[in-house]
Amino acid sequence: MIRAYLNQKAIWRQVTGKDINNDPKTEDKEIAVRWEGRRRLVRDKRGQEVVSEARVYCLEPVQPGDFLIWQGVDWPVIAVSEVPGLGGKVSHREVAV
Repeated sequence: MIRAYLNQKAIWRQVTGKDINNDPKTEDKEIAVRWEGRRRLVRDKRGQEVVSEARVYCLEPVQPGDFLIWQGVDWPVIAVSEVPGLGGKVSHREVAV
C-alpha cells in the first residue's frame, strides 16, 4: 500500500559489525523512501529525548545506529517504529533521523 509513496531514493548505510580496530563496518544500499522534513521529539535507544529533524518511511529493516544518506548528508538513525498492516505483518517502518 505504501510502496506508491516511496518515490525518493536514499542510501542506507547499514552497520554490519566492527573491524579489528573496533571501527564500525558498514554496507551501503540504495533504498526507496519517503522523506519528510519535520522536527519532533523522539526517544533514542537509551531512552533520552532528542530532536529528530525528519521522518523517513521505508520498507527495509533499518535500525538505530545505521545512517541514511540524503542529498549528500549522513543522517544518523535515532529511532525506528514498525507499522503493522491490516494482516498483522510489518507494512513499513517510520524512521526518525
